[in-house]
This record gives sequence, C-alpha cells and structure tokens, in this order.
Amino acid sequence: MSVPTVYLNGKVVTVDGAFSVAEAFAVDRNRFAAVGSNARMRAFADDTGASVVDLDGRMALPGFIDGHPHTIFRGLLGLAHPDLAGLHSIAEIAARIEEAAAITEPGEWIATSPIGEPPDYFHLPESLVERRWPTRDDLDEAAPENPVYIPTSVFWPHPAIFNSAALAALGIDRTTPDEDMMRIGHSENGEPNGRVHGLTIFNPSRLNSRLQALLPQVPTETRRAAIATAIRDNLAIGVTTIYEAHTNFFVPDLRAIHSTGLLANRVVNAYEFPATRSMVELDQWMAGLDDALGEGTGDDQLTVVGATLTIDAGGPAFGGMVMHKPYLNVYDEVCNGTPTVSTEQLVDIARLAVRHRLRLNIIAGGDKACTMATDALEIVDRESPLVERHWVLQHALYPTREQLAKLGAMGIVAQTCPSTDYTKGVRLYLDKLSDDRWETLVPLRWWMDEGVPVAQACDAARPEPMFQLWASLRRVDGETGRSMITPAKAITRAEAIRMHTCNGALLVGWGDRLGSIEKGKLADFVVLDRDILECPVDEIRETTVLLTALDGTVVHDPTAITSP
Repeated sequence: MSVPTVYLNGKVVTVDGAFSVAEAFAVDRNRFAAVGSNARMRAFADDTGASVVDLDGRMALPGFIDGHPHTIFRGLLGLAHPDLAGLHSIAEIAARIEEAAAITEPGEWIATSPIGEPPDYFHLPESLVERRWPTRDDLDEAAPENPVYIPTSVFWPHPAIFNSAALAALGIDRTTPDEDMMRIGHSENGEPNGRVHGLTIFNPSRLNSRLQALLPQVPTETRRAAIATAIRDNLAIGVTTIYEAHTNFFVPDLRAIHSTGLLANRVVNAYEFPATRSMVELDQWMAGLDDALGEGTGDDQLTVVGATLTIDAGGPAFGGMVMHKPYLNVYDEVCNGTPTVSTEQLVDIARLAVRHRLRLNIIAGGDKACTMATDALEIVDRESPLVERHWVLQHALYPTREQLAKLGAMGIVAQTCPSTDYTKGVRLYLDKLSDDRWETLVPLRWWMDEGVPVAQACDAARPEPMFQLWASLRRVDGETGRSMITPAKAITRAEAIRMHTCNGALLVGWGDRLGSIEKGKLADFVVLDRDILECPVDEIRETTVLLTALDGTVVHDPTAITSP
C-alpha cells in the first residue's frame, strides 16, 4: 500500500479557476489528495502517516502541457549522423563528414544534421568562417564515394546541400528544372552547385519524394528508441503531457513504446487527414478510424482521438501561408498561399466528422486560412452545434477579434505559437509581409479578452516551457533583438502560465483530469528554482525545473528537494 506524500512550505500556484496560491499540497497514489495551508497539510500528514517534503519556499506548478511540440521529430533528428551542430566553418563540416565516410561503406548515404547552432539556426551562412554555404565541391573531397545530404533546418529557408554522388543518384544535372517553390542552385558554368532551396516537408516536390525513397530507412527499434528518449527528455524541462496532432504518422510506435512501459509523458495524439482524397474516400477513411472516434481510445498515458486537417502550413518562407493580401516569399516573389482545400470542401469534411463523431483539428495559420476555418465551422455549427465537441484550431497565427468571438461561442479550443516572433518575426513576418500585419501576429491579448481557451506550443522550436513563457511575454525577435510586442500581443504572467497548463489540458480533452493542482486531479507537477510571478521577466527563461512529478512519482531530479 502506497504512503501519501505532503509537500510543505511552498508557493503552490494551483492554476485553478481563481488562480489561487496555496502553501502546501498532498499526493496520494497518482492524485492530488488535498491542497491548502501548511497547518492543514501537516494535520493531513499526521492523520495518514504521509511522508513530508519541504519545498523551502520554492514555487510549484502543474506539469506543463505542450499543445504542438513535434517531440517525435526532435527525437528522429537526433539520429542524424554525423552531427554538424555548432560547427563554424566549411572546413570543420568537411572534416566531420570525412570521418563519417571512413566508417561508411562506399555507395551508402551519409545524411547529416543541419548546419548551424540549434535550436534557432540564426545568422547563416554569415556565422561560418567562409561566410558562404558549402558546395558539392567542398563535400566531394570529404566523401567521394558516398552520396552526402545536408538537410535544411526546419525554421529557416536554408538550402539542402548535396555532393556529386548524391546529385547523380537524384538525377539532378544542369537541365533539371526547378519545381514550384524549389530552386536548384547553379555555378557560373551552369552545373548544379549542390545547393537546393525549398527542399522541406512544407514544400512537396517530386525531388523530395525521390530523396526520401533513396535515404536508408531507420530500423523500427532504433526509431522507437529515439522517440522514447526525446519524450523522456521532456521531463527535465517540466513537460508532462504532449499533444502530437500534426504530421503524426507514429501511432503504432507510440503504442509499442507504451506497451514496454517506456512512455515517459502523457501523450494524446491524432491522425492526419489525407486531404487529397475524394469525399467518398474520406468518408470511408473516417469510418475506419475505430480507435479515434468519439472520446478515442487508450488510457491516462496514451490516447488516440480525432484527426487533423491542414489548410496551410510552413509560414510565409516558401509561400505556404494562406493570406488575403499578397506577401513576398524567400525568393522575393509575390504570393499568398494555396489552401489544401476550399471552404466548401472543408464544410463537407466537417459534416463528415460530425457524422462519425470524430474530433476535428484544423491547421490554419494565415488570415485567409483562419477565415476559411471560421466560416466553415459556422456553417456546420448551425446544422449541428459544436459547443460540446471541443474541436481544435491549431497554429491560428492571424485570427480577427470577430472570428475569436465566433470560435469561443462554438466551444473551439485553440493552440498557437507566440515564439513565432522570436524564431522568425523580423525576417519573415515583418520584412516579407511588408506592412503592419506583424503587429497582430499571434494576438494573445485578443484570445484572452474573447475568453477562448488557447494553449501554448513550441512547434518544434525551443521546447523548454520556461523559454516559451518568456517568449509569450516579451515577444522579441531572437535574431535582431527587436521588440515585436504590441497591444494585441500583451498578456500577463498568469495568463501565460494558464496557456501552458490548464488550457493545454482543455486542448487534449482532459480538463477534468489535468492542468491544475486540485483535489482529485492527476498529480503531475513541477518545482522551480525561482518565483516566475515575481522575478524579473527576463529571468523566466533562465528558470530551472528542479523537480518533475508524473502521477505523483518524482521522475526528474529528486535530490533537489529534501525532507525536513
């Protein structure tokens, strides 16, 4: 029989409806058993024989929930070999690749990590000693007998880079045409120089499909181990629950990891809509999602529920964001994005989701995409009220206040990424949109004022909740240091904390089980090294998570808190 634990002498930010602060709380088995004053919790300990932990004035919060982390892809990125992170010259890059070629069979691919300083990959290629990108010639000398592929980073429109063997395998020569937003670089003599711009998952192309078919497949067990490790790493930064509902093709992997007891976070995930199929095919596809219909299937550790339809993705870099007014892509070409579906098709898909009791997630970034989503949902809501269905709008970079009011009335829960300003605010959203649209990029103040629950997410950028909380308050561009804060973006610390806790619980559909330190809820919590409600704002990003508990069990750094 387990013994309860009482945590005394803390600043316990419960994130309940009143955002109340207590001195202590108790955990019994995997639930919060009581919350209150030190005197009350000492009496609880005396009555139950509970063990006692002294928080020594430290702040405790509910475990953090990331509403769109791409933790899985972070794990898979870690499999890249060799790792080029942090190298500052082409000479160093070539030497690292030469080392890998020495232990790789001739003809086998060498697929590295991106060039630059993760996680931001700022100031490239200027930060390299040579102040230019490598070329095929630089890589040929390092690995003449192996195809070499250096991928672009996720966050910036950097080129992918290939050596001659890789170009030959891909069939790229001086006559190979560009594809849509993909551009092949050429030397002065007209031959490909090895650089290919726009070769990303956000920009489908025949060349990218060919590349993926040629790259060696990661063994199943290796892939699952990498995913499990990335999820476990979340504990050190205080993330206890993640919502993997975008480009998630790894449901079998997550189930296998869970079955072995190695799933270290709570994971709620959704399937991805095959949007290019006909309505008849989509109807059949939805009907076959037996494990994701209604409330979904699973347990408190892993749940599958719903499916995600993407209207636009990839932001303005390669013209993926669907906007009403044109903007410039990275090639300085005028564009305004092409949606994957029309508003009419979205209405039909939403009707099918209602019929199948399928929780619908919609990815909509640009202002036109947000309009399409809101208009379609309004039509379906008039036919079959959505308020109890808890459907989700993801990304939501450019909603209007009027749209937010409508979304709130329909019971829509949202997820957005305020650190977009940090990762690409000036370079893409200010310079390329070329007007005042940057002022309402991720307008958190509007969300709060309209009472729509909106959850925080890193979207494959910096995963640390302390950084994300800071970024949502400061709204500064990380590359230039320019402030991007405006009245539409300004929120309080309490509101930022809610985004990463109780609102995240609403997003995953577990508002009655997670997101606050309240009696009866699952005992996920963190302890911090400082008071993030009172410390200088810029100290928030430096805050350390001293302890993380999942289901009441300490799973990170138990030595930081000692018993009296």
